[in-house]
Amino acid sequence: MEHKNNMDVVDVAILRELKNDCKQSYRALATKLGIHPNTLMQRIKKLEKEKVIIGYYADIDYRKLGYDYHGVSMIRTKKSKIAESMWEFDDIKKIPELEALYTITGQFDAIAIIRVKSREQLVEVLKKMQQNMMISKTNTQIVLSTFKRPSDYNPL
Repeated sequence: MEHKNNMDVVDVAILRELKNDCKQSYRALATKLGIHPNTLMQRIKKLEKEKVIIGYYADIDYRKLGYDYHGVSMIRTKKSKIAESMWEFDDIKKIPELEALYTITGQFDAIAIIRVKSREQLVEVLKKMQQNMMISKTNTQIVLSTFKRPSDYNPL
């Protein structure tokens, strides 16, 4: 089976296994996949060079570090075309408490995922966001429970 970027089933299997556990050794992963370790290393280097693999990350439980408030903030901009206002998000994306920032379709133009340690810190983050001249409205909700995290995503 061929995939986008000329990836075959072996490449997809490598990606699936790395997504599940990127700390396993080349030897263990090669054995699991039934390929030679040198072949595995070459394929991984190719996937990194092609930017299919963009990094290796620690999956951190931020609640254990005191980040007990997890919020989702819907953002409406003053411009009608989000493409015209994307550069206006440069200051917002630098806010360290933002876990993610996306442009979206629908009634709002963007969505920010926020992680903070306190309600007061959440208010400060929202104030920083609302200081942006292009933002006309935010609508923020607090996450009560998490059933699936972005790091759990692995459709391979």
